[in-house]
Amino acid sequence: MLYQLSYSPGLEGEWYPGRWQHPDVHRRALGVLFAVLAAGFAAIAVLSALHGGQAFVIAVAAGVLALWMASLARRAL
Repeated sequence: MLYQLSYSPGLEGEWYPGRWQHPDVHRRALGVLFAVLAAGFAAIAVLSALHGGQAFVIAVAAGVLALWMASLARRAL
């Protein structure tokens, strides 16, 4: 029976106690969250690159994380 229920057609959205939530709302909220995180990581990358020295390692890591978060934000939005 569980197998049959997992492939049954469902409704658009999810029911939470007392309210109906459309899945696009969560998707947009995640997109905004990932965009804010990408901007934060980009700022860390730029500031640590300007600092120079051994902070270059932090700049590279933060830059990679910023690109990753930006790609997640682009897909969610």
